[in-house]
Amino acid sequence: MTRPVPIPESEFAGAVRQARAGRFSEGIDEIERLAGGNAPGEQRKVTAAEALAHVARLAEAAGDAGQAARALESALRLRPEYPDFHYRRGRLLVRLQRHAEARRALDRALALNPRYTAARLERALLDAADGFIGESLEALRALARDTVVEKPAVFQQGLESVERADWEEAGALFTRALELDEPAGGDALERARALLEEGEEARAAEALRAALPGREGWPDLHYLLGSAELRQGQFDDALASLARALELNPDFHAARLQLALALEAVGASAQAGEQVALVLQCDPQHPQALELQQRWESRGWRQGRVNSSHKAS
Repeated sequence: MTRPVPIPESEFAGAVRQARAGRFSEGIDEIERLAGGNAPGEQRKVTAAEALAHVARLAEAAGDAGQAARALESALRLRPEYPDFHYRRGRLLVRLQRHAEARRALDRALALNPRYTAARLERALLDAADGFIGESLEALRALARDTVVEKPAVFQQGLESVERADWEEAGALFTRALELDEPAGGDALERARALLEEGEEARAAEALRAALPGREGWPDLHYLLGSAELRQGQFDDALASLARALELNPDFHAARLQLALALEAVGASAQAGEQVALVLQCDPQHPQALELQQRWESRGWRQGRVNSSHKAS
């Protein structure tokens, strides 16, 4: 078994690094410029939108709600059907005191996913903040009937806070009661990304394994863990982690390409080629898949030669 050569990084990685350094506006501008090429394919739009969402998370964590909202607005121009982007933008607009826009954003998130618990909560709290206490309490009680409330007593305290017009306390209580807040997990993913960029694979893997309990359904977490394991030469572990990421999200192209490298490392060249072919079947111009295909072909790797007309089984 040999250590594989890493996949070339995403074309948007440099822009995300700018944002990580606090240059949010420059990062957004760069992603918009790169994504504004000639008729970008669907997967490229998805990748650009995800990069913008990443910039939004970084900006929000740094307290720059304005740039975070701007990044999500740009992401929504590429993927207007993503309810999470509408919800996150709505939440930021509430913080910016732009309540009418926030209401429209949250309503759009709920039109796309009527059972979106976090969006329903944020919408009810916005009603309360705008003085519609009765409507807010009615919506919150309906939410409790439709949702598993992990801490009913805490939820009741939240209702009492709404009645006292203490919106900030109410929001914190409802978030606890419904177990919606995942700051530790999100922070772990961001730390892991930074550690991987710095070449600290072992520390990244340690942080990700610590974050895994209770978040087994997060494909990004399994993908990053598999990437760290792959770089450490832990190929069997990497195969398992990356396969889990793809089980949770079969359209996760970055995870599929990492899986191809793990298969290459254990000598499964035909299966590695099939994984790259699946990516190219969905997006014939995917830059990292094409780069990997060309690299293998330049080495005369016939067994793993990729056929972009390969059909998924």
